[in-house]
Amino acid sequence: MNKGTYIILLKLKNELSFEIRKKKYILNPGIYAYVGSAMKNLHQRVGRHIDYKSGKYKKHWHIDNLLDKGDVLFSFIIPDGIYREEEISKKLSEKFQYIDGFGASDLKVKSNLFVIDDNEKFFLEIKNIIID
Repeated sequence: MNKGTYIILLKLKNELSFEIRKKKYILNPGIYAYVGSAMKNLHQRVGRHIDYKSGKYKKHWHIDNLLDKGDVLFSFIIPDGIYREEEISKKLSEKFQYIDGFGASDLKVKSNLFVIDDNEKFFLEIKNIIID
């Protein structure tokens, strides 16, 4: 199946500031998790995100601002055909600091981008969300 939800874990080595739709974002160095979905071409979407720095792609999604300067560490692909982006973002927002409004303009969530300050806690939460 080539549709579902994904989570990209990435690292920013330096402070990053950018603007999206007149909203300014300033992100500190650290680890971030981004939640997204693709109801078609899931594997290609994640592959595009991982390969963004190659220069083959134009900026299109919010996450491209981070992909341009950050390093992808890990990606989770959940190819179950179920739209789980909102569910996962809501659960992560209960456990982790989030970047308000980032990547969530079409959803009823606070954000799709989370600050991961405890890797072990993050992976445990992902396990609990996906497997349990």
